[in-house]
Amino acid sequence: MRQLAVVAVLLLAVVVGAPAAHAGAWCAWYDAYTYNCGFNTFQQCLDTISGQGGYCARNVQAAWPTPAPPPGRKHRRHRND
Repeated sequence: MRQLAVVAVLLLAVVVGAPAAHAGAWCAWYDAYTYNCGFNTFQQCLDTISGQGGYCARNVQAAWPTPAPPPGRKHRRHRND
């Protein structure tokens, strides 16, 4: 029972501490269902597909950043003259 608790705590630590996935600006496409969007530069993508076939294209998901929240209302001070 004690080992199960230790394993559960370690598994939780791995899941919580795992870094988030980050898609790059370029994708290597090998066919309609096989692609890798982990490239920051076009040259990285080309180096990866060389000798394997496929093509490099812009990551359309990276082209649309998440919109910023609307700015809050700014309060103005009024002077009583």
